[in-house]
Amino acid sequence: MKRVDLIINPAAGKGEPEKFLPEITHKLNQYVDHVREYRTEKPGDGAIRVKQIAGETDLVIAMGGDGTVHELANALCSLEERPRFAILPAGTCNDFSRAIGMNQDLDKALEQILQQREQKVDVGYSSQGRYFLNFWGIGLITEISSEIDPDDKERIGRLAYYISAAQKWWNPTPFHLELKSNSLQYEGEAAMLIVGNGSYIGGVQGFFPHSKLDDGQLDVLALKENSLGGVASMLLSHLTQEWPEHEDILYFQADQLTISATPHQKIDCDGEKGEYTPVRLSSLPGHLTLLMGDREKTE
Repeated sequence: MKRVDLIINPAAGKGEPEKFLPEITHKLNQYVDHVREYRTEKPGDGAIRVKQIAGETDLVIAMGGDGTVHELANALCSLEERPRFAILPAGTCNDFSRAIGMNQDLDKALEQILQQREQKVDVGYSSQGRYFLNFWGIGLITEISSEIDPDDKERIGRLAYYISAAQKWWNPTPFHLELKSNSLQYEGEAAMLIVGNGSYIGGVQGFFPHSKLDDGQLDVLALKENSLGGVASMLLSHLTQEWPEHEDILYFQADQLTISATPHQKIDCDGEKGEYTPVRLSSLPGHLTLLMGDREKTE
């Protein structure tokens, strides 16, 4: 590789990036002609940097957490010509890095990147103009993440997600959901809707244990109502690695999906919030070229 641009969020993961950065750049310089570092200072800095250097670089590496990955991926995905993308996981959950098989040790993750095992992966796209690599959700999943205290997230990491989930699982706020796709339509009460591209949420294997990143499909899972059986089936899927099955769970795949809800629901898109339903989602097959971890092909 002639040029690599390393975009660093120094605030991620209790300052982990700054601690390991000298070693990371030293090793990169042994394999790459030109390595350029760029530290972000505020949200949006990384996206601006990506658009500035996209036509000049061979590889953009995100060094940070899920928020950093989401921001840089959105900037890359909006371009007509997209350089390759890689992740050095340095956040709390690092969900998408896990989905592509990246080691959570930064030094070992760099070794994986240097092997240059590339794969074109699908990207989810929202009609509101946002891309997502990992998941899109409304209802319970948004309630859980919204109630996590930022100080707790920083102090106890992934455990904060589990504590918040335990508090919310049994008392979600229901809403009326309408789904329309080429393969299925649904209208009724729901507690949660998750549309997956990756397979990890909150640092653990999510509800799509056999999710593929290169099949051109989005995995769609709705918890129709707050039932013990439905919740138990979803949690059991973590252990059995099989699709959750229950009469209160709706699961299907689609390449496009229209979603509306009453009342309008706040959206969680790869951990980022702000938009509300209604929305149309679609899968963009092979839209981004990633350097993968130890999984030669996602399964």
